[in-house]
Amino acid sequence: MRPLADYHTHTRWSHASGSISDNLRAAEQMGLQAVGIAEHGPNLLFVGVPRRRWPALRQAVAGTRSSSTRLLFNMEANVISIAGDIDLPPAVKDDLDMLLVGLHPRVVPVGLEGWWTYYGLRWLGLLSRRCRHRLYDAFTQALVSCVQKHRVDIVVHPGYGLPIDSGELAGVCAKRGTRLEINCRHLEAIAGDISRAAKASDVEFVISSDAHHPREIGGFEAGCRFVDSLGIDRERIINVAWQEKAR
Repeated sequence: MRPLADYHTHTRWSHASGSISDNLRAAEQMGLQAVGIAEHGPNLLFVGVPRRRWPALRQAVAGTRSSSTRLLFNMEANVISIAGDIDLPPAVKDDLDMLLVGLHPRVVPVGLEGWWTYYGLRWLGLLSRRCRHRLYDAFTQALVSCVQKHRVDIVVHPGYGLPIDSGELAGVCAKRGTRLEINCRHLEAIAGDISRAAKASDVEFVISSDAHHPREIGGFEAGCRFVDSLGIDRERIINVAWQEKAR
């Protein structure tokens, strides 16, 4: 097994350790073809990159180069409404190499429906089965609408933290050419969702480290074992070379 690219890594620009150069250097040492700097969008409480810092972040990524590994300017955008809106304006979204999106519990939503779903219905769901079902439907709608509305490259850690119908999401992603992420930081939490997604459609996957330290970049061993344990066809993982060609 040889990782080809790690599209989801963080630096101290948000909530991780290590610099952009540190991540690129680690990717070079792993022999990766590409590594993505994918900091959180601004509506994630405490760790999102504020809008005023985006130009500097873009310039920092553009100014860091390697002769062997491509450095990608990605963002991990937050879904902030049931209608599928994200916390990146079109100008920034269009400037990205890859758009990653995900649901996060500590997000600042937009609109009354968004606030009610994230912080009203979610807490009532702890007490009421009916509210849990409504929450499940609402967050599924949010992600499905997001994939339909935007050119999303990767949906990160589907099912982590907030409940969704991963089978329905997988069907939409397969039609739109959007990949689902097998996130090595949250394998146990997303196992059921990834399994259901793989069975529901022919959606493709990426394995990501979600690195919060440079030493974690390209560490896909657990993710690859996870793929095999679920019986997912290895050919559906687009960023791993499973067997070196004989010389």
